[in-house]
Amino acid sequence: MRMLETVARWETILLIAGFGAVIGWRLMRSAAFDGLLRASDGTFSPGRVQLLVATLGAAGQYLLAALHDPTHLPNVPSGMLMAVGGSQAVYLGLKAWSIFGPSQKG
Repeated sequence: MRMLETVARWETILLIAGFGAVIGWRLMRSAAFDGLLRASDGTFSPGRVQLLVATLGAAGQYLLAALHDPTHLPNVPSGMLMAVGGSQAVYLGLKAWSIFGPSQKG
C-alpha cells in the first residue's frame, strides 16, 4: 500500500508540473509576454532579466519547501527575502537612472 501512495504522489507531481510547463510555454509564446524583457524603447533590458530570474528562483525554492512538508506553509528565509528585495532595488535603481539620469534631456 505504501508503494501505491508513493506512485500516486509522483504521478500527481508530474501531472501538475506538466500542466505548469504547458501553461508556461503557452504564456511565453503569447503576445502578452512579447515585451516582457524589453525596455520602453524596445531594447533588451538586463535589469528585467535579473528580476525575473531572482523572482522565479525564489518562487521555486519556496515551492520546493512547501512540497517537502505539505502540512503547513514554510517560513520565508531571510536570505530569499534579501535576494528578491535586492533584485527589486537593482531593477528600480536602473529604471530611475534611465528616466532621471544625466543622459536624459529636460
